[in-house]
Formats: sequence, C-alpha cells, structure tokens
Amino acid sequence: MTPTRPWPVLLLLVVAACDAPEVRRDVPYDPRHGAATTLDLHLPDSTTAERPAIVMIHGGGWRSFSKDVYDDQAQRLAGAGYVVANINYRLVPDGTYPVVMQDSLCALAYVRNHAAELGVDPDRVALYGYSAGGHLAALLGVAADEPDFQPDCAEGGTGAPQAVIAGAGPMDLAELESAQAVYELIGGRLDELPERYERASPLARVAAGAPPMLLQHGEGDLFVPIEQSYAMRDALRAVGTDARVLELAGAGHVVGPGGSPGRQDVVVTSQDTPEAWAATIGFLDATLGAP
Repeated sequence: MTPTRPWPVLLLLVVAACDAPEVRRDVPYDPRHGAATTLDLHLPDSTTAERPAIVMIHGGGWRSFSKDVYDDQAQRLAGAGYVVANINYRLVPDGTYPVVMQDSLCALAYVRNHAAELGVDPDRVALYGYSAGGHLAALLGVAADEPDFQPDCAEGGTGAPQAVIAGAGPMDLAELESAQAVYELIGGRLDELPERYERASPLARVAAGAPPMLLQHGEGDLFVPIEQSYAMRDALRAVGTDARVLELAGAGHVVGPGGSPGRQDVVVTSQDTPEAWAATIGFLDATLGAP
C-alpha cells in the first residue's frame, strides 16, 4: 500500500486526462466454464509500469446480470489511469456457495499472476463491487484465506486485496435470510446451514489486518439496509482498519435507468452518483497511490 494523502474528495479532472483506454473483451481467467468465467481488461493509454489495478464485481443478487453492466464505470476508471478487470462469475444456481467466492478469488489471482504483462503492481489491487458484488468484494477483503473459497482453477488462490470499495453490499447474511437471493446463494436456510451463513458474511469474518474499506450506501435502500454498512465499518474500526461509510442522501438501492439509449439494461445506483465517484477516486488515491 502506498498512501499519498488522506481521503478528501478530489476533483475528477484526472478521469479525462488520458486518451481512450484499450479494451480486451472476454479474456478467460478460468477457461473451463466458458463465458461465465471471463473478464474484460480496460488498459489505460499509458506506458507507465506497475500501475494500480481494480477488479470489478457486478451485482444482481448473485443470479443476474453480467460484467456488461459495469462497462461504463470500468472505462471511466481506466480513463483515470487504473488497469481494470471487469469480471463475470458463475451465477446461481451454478454459482451457489462457495462457487461465486472461488470464481472471484480466481479472477483476483489472474490479475496478480499476469501483473507483468498488464503493467500492474500486484501489491496495489483493489476490489470494487455493488450489491452482490459489494458483498463479494468485502468478503474476499476479510476472508480470502477461507478454505472453502480457495479455487481449483489454474490461477490458484491469492491473498486479500489492498483495498475494497463495497456499494450496498450485504454484510450479515443471517439478517437477510428471508431474502430468496440469500438462501439460494447459500443453498439453504439459516437453521439448516448456520456455518455457511457465518463463513459467507463479511461482518462475521472481520479480523485484524483487514484492508481499508469504503462502504457506499443509499440512505433509502430498501433491499440492503444501510445499517449493514455501518455495522461493517464499526467492526473494521474495532480491529484498527480504516473504514468509512459514504451515506448518499435521497438514494435507494437503484436510482433509476441510465446509460446510452442503446444500453437500457444499465441502471444508475448510489455508487454511480457524482459524490460517490469523487469519494471513490479519493479513496483509491489514498490507499493504492495515484496511477
């Protein structure tokens, strides 16, 4: 980790400072599962070696959507100088516990294993996710060494990221057990599989040495209560980790449709507001160092 300055909100002029990034689509990080385990690489137009990298994990209740919903955000971050790996992972029902965790960890390992060819510093990698993706990002931040999560892919496993940005992520799955998406992910109810709920809950896995986290959450989120992010913040602070919640006034889990006219599948979330973007760049600059 290479801190450069505290967390003040930065102007986003840096985002427009680079030419259009190169995009390599559908790169397999685990070829055994076809398109389900591919990623898009967004590479800044720069010859700078050992740049920071961001692995993006999309949301969708662990059962919907794909990396395409993060395409605009990935381009924006690459335009700011970060190498971005925007990933697919196997979705429920194929991706039930612990498969989604294994795929996400395999993708993180891919970025570190290919750091030299991508121009990435393997010690400056963040995870960035929203909703289900926020859950996975936070979980691997605190439990990358969990035996259940170790992938059997050729890339192998890897350690925790250096930083995590989690938007509206479920942090305590036991509190959300009534949600169909949660018990489908875990493969059963809380009274049937309590140990899985604990292993898959970021809040239950917090320990000393956890990476810094920025938790972004809409104050009016009806799907994942904002109290989940505050509880995660407090637990991280209790073990000495720098963690903050950016509470976004007037925002819910989904703000509304967005993207270009040809991309009506894209939604605007609390993570995609100007305030959240400014905090994101400030956090990455403080924890990974500027690109």
